[in-house]
Amino acid sequence: MQTSLLDRARLFTGLVPGSTACRRTAAHIWGLNALTECEDEWPVELAMPYPAHVRGCTVHQATLPPADVTEHRSVRVTTPERTAYDCAQHLPRRDGVAIVDQFLRRGVDHDALMRRATGFRGLWETLAMADKGAASPRETWLRVILVEGGLPRPTTQIRVDLPSDRLAYLDLGWPEFRLGVEYDGHEHHTSPADRHRDATRRAALRTAGWRVIPVRRDVIPARSADVVEQVANALIECGWKPAPTQVTRILGRLRAARRRRW
Repeated sequence: MQTSLLDRARLFTGLVPGSTACRRTAAHIWGLNALTECEDEWPVELAMPYPAHVRGCTVHQATLPPADVTEHRSVRVTTPERTAYDCAQHLPRRDGVAIVDQFLRRGVDHDALMRRATGFRGLWETLAMADKGAASPRETWLRVILVEGGLPRPTTQIRVDLPSDRLAYLDLGWPEFRLGVEYDGHEHHTSPADRHRDATRRAALRTAGWRVIPVRRDVIPARSADVVEQVANALIECGWKPAPTQVTRILGRLRAARRRRW
């Protein structure tokens, strides 16, 4: 019988002197969707002030200030702010931003994170991409893919007033161009009733003057360049006028993304 990551973190932080659960493990303990593999297979990530090898753990040598350490669910763990900071600093950008987005939705102070990152350009840029409007990690991935592709930063959770006092909220988009992009995850868009509801809702959005591009789960991150190209073309058709330097940057990033894919 497998022991949960929480129970293993509780065990190791209790037995290993000076150890603190950190990074994705800490985010998981705080209740976030943070793991990229099955929980049973995830090692306990520990921050320790000295080099060590602990079986079943991934040890990161770090001396943590007392203010960055707390106890949650009987586990010695980095605080939400420190966990968000560490994930932004050490994880791939889209994963780090996805975790920071979730922490912001739970009340972590974005300005405080930005102040911590002063002087660290790459980290500052990662934290600057965060947005508490993202409703899921995959929505965050989609937003980061578009921004890193050279497109203008989209707004999240766009309210659209529909006839008969109805409301719709778009995952992200550009209100000035009436263009929305939505992530279609398996969990909410697979049954016939789900598809009918989506079609009815998007027909109402079209009637209200909006163009909506749905992005399926299997498209990101595997076909990120295709998504960026599709959205860029739609933005231009809707009235966006990128400068020549922006066009050059977008084309360069599309070529680089396709080279990495192949």
